[in-house]
Amino acid sequence: MTVFETAHAFTARWEGGFVNHPNDPGGATNHGVSLRWLKSEGIDLEFSLPLAIDHNGDGVIDILDIKALTPKQASILFRVAFWDRLRLDEMPLLVATVVYDAAVNVGRGQAVKFLQRACNALQGERLVDDGVLGPKTRARVNWAVTFLTTDHLLALSCVGMREVFHSMLAANSPYPDGRDYRPFLRGWLNRTADLRTYINTMGVPNAKAA
Repeated sequence: MTVFETAHAFTARWEGGFVNHPNDPGGATNHGVSLRWLKSEGIDLEFSLPLAIDHNGDGVIDILDIKALTPKQASILFRVAFWDRLRLDEMPLLVATVVYDAAVNVGRGQAVKFLQRACNALQGERLVDDGVLGPKTRARVNWAVTFLTTDHLLALSCVGMREVFHSMLAANSPYPDGRDYRPFLRGWLNRTADLRTYINTMGVPNAKAA
C-alpha cells in the first residue's frame, strides 16, 4: 500500500455513498465528490485523469455523473486534485495525511490555512495564513518538525485548528442565505476525533510520504 493509499483509507471511510443534503453547499455528493466541486474542477482535471468526468457522455456534468462515481474513481479524483496538486508526497507523512483529509473535506485553501495556523502556534517566524502551500510554508513545516523532533504533534495541532473552524461554522449558523451548518457539526467532530486516533496509530517519527 502506498502512502497515498494509507492516507486515503482514512478519508474513504468517512466519505460514504450518495447524499443530497439541502444544507450542503456542495450539492449532491457521492464518495466525497460533490457536484459543485466536480463542476468547478472538471475542466482542469479532465486533462490529467485516466477517466472521463462526464461519465454518461451527455455533454454536461450533472447529478447523474455524481451517482455514477465509484470509490476508485473518487480516489483518483482526490489524488489528482488534492494530494498531487499540493505535492503532499514532499511533506512529512502525518502532516500530509491530515492536510489531505482536510482538503477533501473543506477544500485545499482552508486545509493549508489549518497547517499555517498550527505552525504559528509554535515558536519561530509567523506565516501569513493565506492558504498557499508555498516555499515559506514548506520551510516552516520542516523547521517545526525538527523543532518538535516529530511531525506527530504538528499533525494533531492541524486537526485542532480544523475543529475550531468547524465549530465556528456551526456557531454562525444560519447564514444569511438560510443555510445551517449545525446539523453537520457532530459528524465533523466525530471525523476529527477519529483522525486523531488514526494519527496516533500511524505515529511514525519524522517519516516522509512517498
